[in-house]
Amino acid sequence: MINNSQQPQKDDAILDGKLPSTKDVAVLGGLDGVKLRLQNRNLTLRIAAVEEALNYGEQGLDLVIQCLQDQSLQIQKQAYLLLNPYTETNVKQAVTAFEAEFFKQGSTDYTRLRDLLASGQWQEADQETARVMLAVAQREKEGLLLAEEPISKFPCQDLHAIDSLWVKYSNGRFGFSVQNQIYKSCKGNRFFRDSIENEFGDIVGWRPGARWLNDYDNITFDLTAPVGHLPVKGGWYWGRRTWELFKNVKFSVYLSCYVGCNLFSRLDSCEL
Repeated sequence: MINNSQQPQKDDAILDGKLPSTKDVAVLGGLDGVKLRLQNRNLTLRIAAVEEALNYGEQGLDLVIQCLQDQSLQIQKQAYLLLNPYTETNVKQAVTAFEAEFFKQGSTDYTRLRDLLASGQWQEADQETARVMLAVAQREKEGLLLAEEPISKFPCQDLHAIDSLWVKYSNGRFGFSVQNQIYKSCKGNRFFRDSIENEFGDIVGWRPGARWLNDYDNITFDLTAPVGHLPVKGGWYWGRRTWELFKNVKFSVYLSCYVGCNLFSRLDSCEL
C-alpha cells in the first residue's frame, strides 16, 4: 500500500548515513528527505531516493517523473524503469515523451530494438543490438568492434538506451548493466583473467560443464536462460559476422576481447 504521508517514517534513511547534528537539524525523512538525497553527490544514495519517492503518493510519483529529466543518465533510467508499471495518464505521457527522445539518439533509432524485445523476439533483438552498435561506432563495414578505440568512446547515452530496453523487457534478467554487476561479483584471481572469465561464463550460462559454447545456435533465447545470458552478439561478440569469421575459435577468445577492449571499463565510466 502506498504511503501518502510526506512526514518522516520510522524506516526513512538518514542523509549520508549520518545522524543530523543538534546545531543544524534538517528534515531528513519524508518527501523532503527524499528531495535532499536526490541532490546528494552519492549516486547510489540518489538511485535509492528515486525508488523511495514512490512511497509518498502522487507527489512522490511526480518527483520520479521529474527525474526523467535529471542530468544523470543512471537516474533517468532508474526513473524510467520504475514508472513503466504505472498506468496513470500523466505517467504514460511522461514515459512516452521520454522514450521518444531517449531511444532515438542522432541518426540511431532504437524503436525496432524496443519492438523486438517487447514481443519477446530475443534472438532478433540480440542481432539488432549488434547492428545498431556497429552503426553508432561506424564499424558496419568491418562487422566487428574489436578495436579498443570505438569501445572506449562509445556514447554513454546509447549504452544506457540499449541497456534500459533489455532490462525493462526481460524483467531485470538481461542487459549490459546486469552482466557488469555479475562480472564485478566474480571472485576469480584478478592476476589471471581466465579465472574471472571462467567464473563469469559459468554464471551466465556460456560455459556449461566447464566448456565454452562455440556456436551461436547454442545460446538460449528465452527467459529461461540464466541471468545475464543476453545480449550476446551485441555485447560480447561485437558484430554480425563474428561467428562466420571465427566460428572455429573458442568462445573464450571473444570474452578476452570483451575485457581487453575495455567494455567493462566503459560500462563503469557510463555508470551502468
